[in-house]
Amino acid sequence: MSTEKLHSSRYMSLFNDRILLPSGQKIEYARFELMDFASILPIKSDKIVMIRIYRYPANRLSLEIPSGYLEVGEAPKKCALRELEEETGYKAGKIQSMGWFHPWTRSTRKAHLFLAEDLTKGAQKTEDTEQIEVQLLSLKEAKQKLRTNKITHAPTIIILQKFLSMQK
Repeated sequence: MSTEKLHSSRYMSLFNDRILLPSGQKIEYARFELMDFASILPIKSDKIVMIRIYRYPANRLSLEIPSGYLEVGEAPKKCALRELEEETGYKAGKIQSMGWFHPWTRSTRKAHLFLAEDLTKGAQKTEDTEQIEVQLLSLKEAKQKLRTNKITHAPTIIILQKFLSMQK
């Protein structure tokens, strides 16, 4: 019925919509739109290449897999490979999709998930705002960090659970 844009920045827009539900009921609905992103699970010799990165809103270090926004017109796979190299310095010889999900019900944003293997080490190319330390974890260590809530980044939790469920 109508949409009012309340705020807009490079990464996010906030809207207040007045909509008609399928039932015929009229409601106001707050929604936000963010750029789609890709996350990539890099596996090297039975170890998971992860990053420890400072996250300002939570004011803490976060243990995650490499992730980043898709540039305008960029394919999710290309984004995942770019983020892998920028944040860890690794390049993937093999990459496969592990699906996608909607992180929030109030947005159409998609999170694309990838698995990277056959890694070769190069140099990190982090942005000035990124403070990243690369860490290699065994599958056992990753499982333990999941169980003890040491990994709180949703895309990392989802892809690790998917990957671990595929293991013997």
